Amino acid sequence: MNARTCIAVDSTCDLPAQFIRDNNIEVLPIYIHHAGGRQLDYRNPANTLRFYQSHTREKYGLAQSEPLSVEDMTQLLQRKLLPNYDLVQVITTNSKKSEVFKRVSEAAMVNEPKFRAMERPNRPPFRIRLYDSMTMFTGHGLLVYELVKRLKEEKTPINRSIRAIDHMREEVYGYIIPNDLAYMRERRHMRKSDHKISWVNFKLASVLNRRPIIQIHKGDTAKMTTGKGFWGSLEVLFDHVRKQMEQGLTCDAITMSYGGCLDEIKDHPTLVQFRKDCQKAGVKTLLSMMSMTGTVNVGPGAFALAFATDKALV
Repeated sequence: MNARTCIAVDSTCDLPAQFIRDNNIEVLPIYIHHAGGRQLDYRNPANTLRFYQSHTREKYGLAQSEPLSVEDMTQLLQRKLLPNYDLVQVITTNSKKSEVFKRVSEAAMVNEPKFRAMERPNRPPFRIRLYDSMTMFTGHGLLVYELVKRLKEEKTPINRSIRAIDHMREEVYGYIIPNDLAYMRERRHMRKSDHKISWVNFKLASVLNRRPIIQIHKGDTAKMTTGKGFWGSLEVLFDHVRKQMEQGLTCDAITMSYGGCLDEIKDHPTLVQFRKDCQKAGVKTLLSMMSMTGTVNVGPGAFALAFATDKALV
């Protein structure tokens, strides 16, 4: 990949901080409005860790996330991206669930003609391209992982690489296990396009210690099944993924994220065994902290996972 070409993602893209640094991925921040004011989610590991360590229902229970305004996005483009790059490939979270794609698109529409007309000695005109991942969290991360692999390891030109992930986008299956069902139920009126999920029933699920497993595919969400407690639900999900691995995946990685400090889960036998099974199958696992924005929307302690397959699910 040309040094003056970069991939940019919004902060909901769940990938390990080291992967983001190593591959020079630019993060477009998202505002979080909470009881104590407003803060920016840049996916900064230290800030994210402090967020989890200090998270309270009183402060974040009714928090809302908001993409940068067109004006803020313009300033970011001018200050950070325009001086350093000739082409910026932006991959956003699902446009059905967030306004990020719309805001970046508006900022690009307003500014790109002006940027292209600017004098840039020995540099081509600045360009910005947008791509809607049609997925969320770890699914978003999986598409970015595949794009980076094609650009950097396989040296595939960016246009062909985008066409490849465009095909793979239809094959990405994302999953979320919310852990704090009371949090989810209290915020049900704040979520966009979740009409297929009955959050009212989650009050009963909470009483019975059941956790739903929510599937995201081709931009839509639906409840897949439930499990007994958090780790029981995770085992159900992992068994589901093992079956898909046996059939064959179209990406050599599985992305996972957790809405809390990773020390809370990384050594649990259920997760350790699953990662060993993936390694045995030749599949990498990328585990990261869920973004602050993601946790504000699905609650602390949630778990997300994504894989890609062209086979019918079993």
